[in-house]
Amino acid sequence: MDTAHPEIWRFEPFVLNMAASELTRDGQAVGIEPQSLRILAYLIANRDRVVSRDDLIETIWQGRSISDWAVSGAIKAVRAALGDQGKEKQFVRTIHSRGYRFVADVIPQVQNTPKPTVLVRLFRVPPDVESAAYLADGLTDDLITSLSRHHGLKVMSYNSSRALSDKEPPKDIGISNIVDGSLRQFGDIIRINVSVLDSTGTDQVWAERFDLTRASLLAGHDRIGDRLADVLSPGRPVAHPLQHGTRNPEAYDQYLKGRYAYFRYEPAAFAEALDHFSRAAKLDPTFADAVAQQAYCRNTLYVFGLPGADKTLDAAEALARRAIQLDDGSALGYAKLGWVLGYRGQPDATIAAFEAALARNPDSAEVYHSYGETMNRLAQPDLAEPLLRTAFSKDSYFPPSWDFPRGHTALLLGEHAQAIAQFCSVLEKVDRFIPARVQLVRAYCEAGDREAAAAEVAKIKTIAPKYSLAHAERMFPYPVAKVRDGLIAALTGAGMT
Repeated sequence: MDTAHPEIWRFEPFVLNMAASELTRDGQAVGIEPQSLRILAYLIANRDRVVSRDDLIETIWQGRSISDWAVSGAIKAVRAALGDQGKEKQFVRTIHSRGYRFVADVIPQVQNTPKPTVLVRLFRVPPDVESAAYLADGLTDDLITSLSRHHGLKVMSYNSSRALSDKEPPKDIGISNIVDGSLRQFGDIIRINVSVLDSTGTDQVWAERFDLTRASLLAGHDRIGDRLADVLSPGRPVAHPLQHGTRNPEAYDQYLKGRYAYFRYEPAAFAEALDHFSRAAKLDPTFADAVAQQAYCRNTLYVFGLPGADKTLDAAEALARRAIQLDDGSALGYAKLGWVLGYRGQPDATIAAFEAALARNPDSAEVYHSYGETMNRLAQPDLAEPLLRTAFSKDSYFPPSWDFPRGHTALLLGEHAQAIAQFCSVLEKVDRFIPARVQLVRAYCEAGDREAAAAEVAKIKTIAPKYSLAHAERMFPYPVAKVRDGLIAALTGAGMT
């Protein structure tokens, strides 16, 4: 597909517009995940032939090791979005032993003026200044957030930047430009080199050097974002400067360190993150986001029962509420409050907090994702499913652990085969992700495979020797007795004490 002139495909009553990453039915948007959208576009573009599973794996998953369950589930998701559920498929047919084919009549059109689609790569640091990696990571996130506020640009998410790293982006995403950069330190000077590359990542369109100090990082990040916006979307007004939540450069530095530890997604790393976020809030007591992040870290330490964890969630809830008092416009504060209240088994208050978060940031995939998994933990998978669908529709790439809630939803809905496939897919990427192993025990037990369930309990004990039923109850505090008892019975039956 020519990324400068992406096609629009009409197949009544649907219109697939890949430039806008949108599928509509009779003019109304259809909820569909980015991956499903890409699969649909690939099937339509190759509708003159049968598309094999190997074709899909090579194109959609870039050749990674993917189970047959994953491919079948992805095709099922495409059919669900199209309402193609009848015995005689109208749109996507399975060709026995060969693959899939799109069979409906299609009218292609051309979109001549798409928004430029920008990928901001993770900024690099040389090996001898690895201690400054958190600064490069924070700069990447700030530039993505800043550029996303310009209506003339479509910017890939921070998760996309982490997932793609320095790899060549898939051609079907339609990247127009790549922002590439590096960070070095010379004494007190932080030198940031930024360049804009073409869609191939080989030809340089623009480059500039910025010399900052730690005291000027806040203003410097905004200045770099403004220059990039002017290069990538010339002639459009520059948005107001990004609000970082603090004017204190030392507090901002501690916050970036905390955020860098947070994104390691390891239980022990949250203790390190908590220390940095606490220091940031001490340096600037009005720094709402630093206070909100403390709430999440304390919640995580409590759930995993790590050394130094609080005995209750009182402190975590108080911090989230404090963050909201400091900044009622903070989606982060309300989202972290919703997360904590979900663990406290307060459905109405949880929903109210997450809805308040979405009212303040309706485009946050992370808020939708947290909201969806919280509904799972409140034993309401029927509410979780559409929230998770929306989360994945807003982001093409995501951390491996993000797939866990979809398996959790399937398990609670009694779809054991799908749940097992989803949990196994997560664990192939994140072997030590205990929540997936815990729920996999239950899925195996309820599917009648006691031997596999016992094997998973043994693996949990290898990863976390002190993990017990008490930890599982804290991790999954279902307020519905039947659901809670089902988990404990499965774990007990598989040998956990």
